[in-house]
Amino acid sequence: MSDNRAVVLGAGLMGSSIALDLLDSSLISQVSVVDSNAEKLKTLRFKASRRPIPKVGGVTAVGTADLSGKLETVELDIKKDEDGLKKTLAKADIGIGALPHNLAEQAVMAALEARIDFVDLIYLWRYEGGSTGGGEASKIDARAKQNGVTIIPACGLAPGLTNILAKNAADQMEEVDSVKIKVGGIPEAPKGPLAYKIVFAIDSVLEEYTRDALVVRGGKKVTVPALSEVEELTFAEFPDQKFEAFITDGLSTLPETLKNVKDMEEKTIRWKGHADQIKLLIDLGFFSERPINIRQSSNVRVAPRALLSTLLEKKLAMHQGDKDMTLLRVEVKGRKRKGDSATRVHQYEMVDRFDTETQMTSMARTTAYPCSAVAQMVLEDRINERGFIPPELAVRDERFDDFLSRLDRKGLTIREHEYLAPVA
Repeated sequence: MSDNRAVVLGAGLMGSSIALDLLDSSLISQVSVVDSNAEKLKTLRFKASRRPIPKVGGVTAVGTADLSGKLETVELDIKKDEDGLKKTLAKADIGIGALPHNLAEQAVMAALEARIDFVDLIYLWRYEGGSTGGGEASKIDARAKQNGVTIIPACGLAPGLTNILAKNAADQMEEVDSVKIKVGGIPEAPKGPLAYKIVFAIDSVLEEYTRDALVVRGGKKVTVPALSEVEELTFAEFPDQKFEAFITDGLSTLPETLKNVKDMEEKTIRWKGHADQIKLLIDLGFFSERPINIRQSSNVRVAPRALLSTLLEKKLAMHQGDKDMTLLRVEVKGRKRKGDSATRVHQYEMVDRFDTETQMTSMARTTAYPCSAVAQMVLEDRINERGFIPPELAVRDERFDDFLSRLDRKGLTIREHEYLAPVA
């Protein structure tokens, strides 16, 4: 076993899944997981002590193994104890961020100071204008190069895997007309309120529905409202089912790393009718963060969004027997060579389901495994550029095939297809 140490910041749904995958790797001797919630850390340790052992060449479990000896849990409030965070990061060879939006920038800055390579799930949704916390990519890039480290932002499912697929398809064309990304995690059956189950932090879900989205229209970057431009779509695996997709802010770094593209957008997939239900809640004022009196004569004031978040977290929680799935479609349209008369569409598609062996949600699998794979490629020096490196630039050419092979071994099968675009 290699003597590599990893630190995962956050023991939530995604952080725990990343940590467990890293524990499975012979490349890593120790995984430290940092969180302020002792109960989450305890649950993670229990899961680590009963890791399913997959068959050789397959994903079916043949028993369990106790990997808790490789796991260190660190109860630490990252927001309050920056020195503790930096000291913990400095002991490791690589760090992975799986924190809420409001802590992501702090984690990246701590990694820079600790001079450690770092892969983050959500940091820097937009390349220009900085992260959700206001950092600037160019300054981070310069500092990372100066410190000799690699910082890879927004490297989960979307953004992350979707960006990598889109860039690889675009690289196979000399002229690109459009990049269309559709992706979403949904319950296997459209039951209950909103036909949805929470598969990652509810506050992040609500943020998706309210933050204006960066898109490219006519070759120019513009913003459009989230939940707009709803379209119906189907997947071959579900011939009798209808889904919908609507605009969300998930392009991340693509508008900067893919130049000269006329149209580019990311849409979130849900069961048909979901967008109208969310718009109704917005119109009724439930997404407002301004506190209001519960009753006219009452002194009790509550922010409607905080109340909504609390209620949805309970009503839409995944329970025993619930199963989710992840749908992904990335389509890049253009021409192989300049001047070609034939316009082609290069498509990637994935349908992933809940893992009954590990009781792992599909959203956790499809978010954790790309992040973990990229982190391990950095450790192996397969990715060795220094600076601020978006995932679509880190995983290119021969690395792309390696990356997909790693995902395939985890049961994430991505189908590739190319066809002539219909004549308009």
